Amino acid sequence: MKKHILIIIGLVVLSFSKQTQAQTLYACLDSAEKNMPILKQQPIMAEMLQNKLKTYNRSYLPMVTANGQATYQSDVPELPFSLPGVPTVDVPRFQYRAYLELYQPVFDAGVSSAQKTAETAKNEVSMMALEVGLSEYKKQVAKLYFQILLVDDQLEIISKTLGLMAEREKAVKIALENGVSQQNDLLKLQSEVLQQEKKQNQLMSAKESGLEVLSILTGMDMQNGKLEIPVIQTEVAYDYASNLELQMINTQQKGLMATEKLLKAKRLPRINLFGQAGFGSPNPYNIFSSDLSGYGMVGLKATWHIWDWGKTSLERKNLRLNSSMMDVQQSQKTVEIESAISQMRNENAKLTKALEWDEKMLALRSQIRKNAEVQVEQGVITSTDYLDEVIAEQLTELTRSVDQISLYQNQVMIQFETGALK
Repeated sequence: MKKHILIIIGLVVLSFSKQTQAQTLYACLDSAEKNMPILKQQPIMAEMLQNKLKTYNRSYLPMVTANGQATYQSDVPELPFSLPGVPTVDVPRFQYRAYLELYQPVFDAGVSSAQKTAETAKNEVSMMALEVGLSEYKKQVAKLYFQILLVDDQLEIISKTLGLMAEREKAVKIALENGVSQQNDLLKLQSEVLQQEKKQNQLMSAKESGLEVLSILTGMDMQNGKLEIPVIQTEVAYDYASNLELQMINTQQKGLMATEKLLKAKRLPRINLFGQAGFGSPNPYNIFSSDLSGYGMVGLKATWHIWDWGKTSLERKNLRLNSSMMDVQQSQKTVEIESAISQMRNENAKLTKALEWDEKMLALRSQIRKNAEVQVEQGVITSTDYLDEVIAEQLTELTRSVDQISLYQNQVMIQFETGALK
């Protein structure tokens, strides 16, 4: 009983594994995204950004430093005369002090805020660069996926052709035994079978190689998997506002604007609170007190870089020039995208129309091949003539397969180009 149960469980598991072997294009693309090594930089970059923003936030906090010094001077202040009843001032040549200094920004003209904005924009550009790289990676996966689909179709067509030839070979052998056929008819048929088997072997090798590469790119076990044909979309959106490369240029321009804002903020006046407290001998604020004593000072300090010889102005000018260059790049990229989408749209229409003709042609070729089967049995045509019709049907079916897979691929590439698929 236990043995029967184990067999049943094994069959269920095997059945389930076979059902899960089929893979879709979008499952492969999702897995490729998770498997792409460089994307592991994203959480690292996000953490680095948060750390830098925390650093800028802490620039508002007071800074306290501890200092100590001991010095020996060759000369000290002394009066060149003495006054009756006034004690002489004896400033020691050896002096020492220990003190704390306080620095507290009061008004930084928006420098810290501008630094955070610029750093965030810089991080967004880096993230967008990863997104663009990921999109190209997934395009490579999609193209390989469609190549394997095309190979699969060709293998199915060849398998069908070999089935027809096998049936014909049986009939020719029987006819040869009955003396109503010639040896050459059988040899020609067997020669064509070998040719088809050679193509089949080459295609199987190509498929195995393609699946191996697809496994590496996606991190999925594709060796025993079957790829599903994507569903054709009846309507394809041609709006390219979400194109990743255009978005990246926009992000770079935002970064330039943030950098210019930072440069402007650095030129504005800033106010800081400062203070100092400690012990020294002599007291640095009262040289008449030569004994160890405490001292302190607190105040406000304003800083304003009024003139920097036009350095900031030139830097801002270069930023604006860079922004103008990016406007040109954006215009150029827009032209390229519009051109590519226009070509893809025309290709879609051409392939859709071609598929209609392919279906009609395949129906005719299939009927011609079926008629040839009857004619060769009746002796109206030779086996060679029949083979010609079989190969003609095969070529027509291959043409339809190429057009169909090309249409699927073209529609997916449109999704990448417009940003609908990233």
